[in-house]
Amino acid sequence: MLTVSHHLRQQTEKVGFANYCLADFVAPKLSGKADYIGAFAVTGGLEEDALADAYEAQHDDYNKIMIKAIADRLAEAFCRVSA
Repeated sequence: MLTVSHHLRQQTEKVGFANYCLADFVAPKLSGKADYIGAFAVTGGLEEDALADAYEAQHDDYNKIMIKAIADRLAEAFCRVSA
């Protein structure tokens, strides 16, 4: 085992159904089976917060909102391209 990774269970109340967690889909250590999980991260930019803050300092709410929205949409789009 390389590391321990903690995950939340689904938070929605479901009567008669299990609340799943990512760890439920990884083989237990005692099973003797080698199992793996993978992860990836995407971003819409590394400096978008600083740019949005600069627009806010100039009282330019429109561009502040647009920078945040575009960065968010780019991150979502990159997730779908990777899948």
